[in-house]
Amino acid sequence: MIEEIKKVYKIFDSENITEVELRNNNTAIRMKIAKKIPEVKIINPLPAVNQVEQKNTVKESEPSIYEVKSKWIGYFTRLNPKTGENYVKLRDVVKEGDIIGHVSVLGVLQDVKVEKGGKIKEILVEEGLAVEYGQPLMRIETNSK
Repeated sequence: MIEEIKKVYKIFDSENITEVELRNNNTAIRMKIAKKIPEVKIINPLPAVNQVEQKNTVKESEPSIYEVKSKWIGYFTRLNPKTGENYVKLRDVVKEGDIIGHVSVLGVLQDVKVEKGGKIKEILVEEGLAVEYGQPLMRIETNSK
């Protein structure tokens, strides 16, 4: 009988079978063989915490674009009425609270201020053109989100 069990085991091994039941009249044999799970070796593990920190660091340093939008309906100007020069030009660096232009509403100049500092990336409205409420006037590249 031992020889027969060895033969059955060889069948298990060669056919990748894990369980079998043999019946013959009043006799029954059930065999289960647990297969070995292959061992996996990690050669150079990277700590998951460091990967997350690296990703977060990259995201924080990536520049984002902030749009300065008009809060009024009127005519946009970048000219400083006192000096006659533009408040800002392309690629100028501005900080939070800086005035970058005005919207003329019924002859009254309303200050357009920057809410986030950064570098002027794009000027979207030409001098003296009409603007609507919520219309983007400029795009500023900033490092904070």
